[in-house]
Amino acid sequence: MLARAESSALAQLSGPSWGLLPACLFMPWLALHVGAGQGNLLVMVLMALLMASHDLISLRIPNMLNALAALCGLVLALAQGGWSAVPDALLGGLVAAGLMAIFFFLGAVGAGDVKALGALGVFVGPWGALELFYLTVLAGGLLAVARLVAAHGIQGIKAWRVLARGLKLPYGLAICAGALWLAVLKGAY
Repeated sequence: MLARAESSALAQLSGPSWGLLPACLFMPWLALHVGAGQGNLLVMVLMALLMASHDLISLRIPNMLNALAALCGLVLALAQGGWSAVPDALLGGLVAAGLMAIFFFLGAVGAGDVKALGALGVFVGPWGALELFYLTVLAGGLLAVARLVAAHGIQGIKAWRVLARGLKLPYGLAICAGALWLAVLKGAY
């Protein structure tokens, strides 16, 4: 049983993804040396970019990447604020995942999207997770309209309920846009 679980984890990081592992493990160190508070946002945006690239290629966000992002956020919280910062980081992940889960139960996003937003919520805490969710939903709406127009032209907006069925939307792009938007608003760039 353990061998099968290990092979499943290794399968998710196969091929070109192996090159991402050292880079992801290096991110907490980078964040600690960027500046106060800005490192968390930098690592969050980098993880969101990795998630979006996976989602664009395969229309899924691997669980290992989500777990790695959450772990990086927890390590940064622990390194910057000690054990007292960990509950706040965990609450940020729960808030982001809980809000995105509403859309999952409505059938609008996949489970990987819920886990991805929850993992990124660890970087910003509960209030930042609310902002991240809000900005992600706004970016997702713009992405959905752009996808609909790309597939059916401007007439697609008029009949969006009928035409939108069956269109695949890599929501990792919206999550990445929300993370980048939040980083810009917080002054990381």
